[in-house]
Amino acid sequence: MIIANELLNKERWDQRVLAAQPQGFFFLLSWYLDVVAPGWEGYVLGDYEGIYPMVPHQKLGVHYTHMPFLTRSFVPIGLNEQQTAQLSQYLAQRFSYLKLAGIPLNAPVDEHIRRYQVLDLTNFSLSQCSENHRRQYKKAAQQGFELETTVNATGLIALFRAVKGAEFTHLKDTDYATLARLMEEANRRGALRQFSLIEKGNLVGAAAYLEVNGQALYLKGAITPEAMKVGGMVYLHMEAMKALMPTCSQLDFGGSNAKGLGDFNRKFGARDVEYLLLIKNSLAKPLAWLAKRKFG
Repeated sequence: MIIANELLNKERWDQRVLAAQPQGFFFLLSWYLDVVAPGWEGYVLGDYEGIYPMVPHQKLGVHYTHMPFLTRSFVPIGLNEQQTAQLSQYLAQRFSYLKLAGIPLNAPVDEHIRRYQVLDLTNFSLSQCSENHRRQYKKAAQQGFELETTVNATGLIALFRAVKGAEFTHLKDTDYATLARLMEEANRRGALRQFSLIEKGNLVGAAAYLEVNGQALYLKGAITPEAMKVGGMVYLHMEAMKALMPTCSQLDFGGSNAKGLGDFNRKFGARDVEYLLLIKNSLAKPLAWLAKRKFG
């Protein structure tokens, strides 16, 4: 059954998500989805025994769906093999263009291997990090940075735009506004942890993490080139890990297929997790080419 957003029992939905807690469960929480994908719908079986979120769009007469900004994958919860196949068939029939991860699709698709990194925090220590990360951490610790733990979404986003804006030109004002709303909502729920580096009264580094049900997700962060050179980002992550360890068993780095960032995460002792991004484009040419450009 497809249930419209305003009719969903979101308390029951989140109970199922937290009970199952698959990898990337953060992206399935109703309040997270409400921020990053307003109007999302729920595929629901029974009394929420089986659930899966859908984010429908329509443009140029084309029905399509994709992974929203600040999400990675949507994993079906509580569906057996047959039910998953039925959901897959429904998705393939409903959407002429789709770009999804976390669910197999009963349709001709292009498969792209993606990776993200997770770190076991149960016995984490500096000694398991690479020699370079240990050296960077010690160097940063000697710089006299002031470490703040107050939430400052505006400061973090402004720093990210200043440092990374030219690199991430695909991010628009609406995307930064979404990130701000997500941080505000997570903070309101007591689920946001932010760590910031201050030097001579100026914000030079910041990293934000979600903490939910004993798991942590690295949400977003940025650091000035000068602070990066002296190990500032390693220092931020290390201080965050030490603060998260008493209550969290795992840190999800959010994922990056970029080799440089993946290497950076792995130097903390994180391991790779692979998943498939599936793209189905059943539109006729030239609309298929146009949809690929417009919808990702």
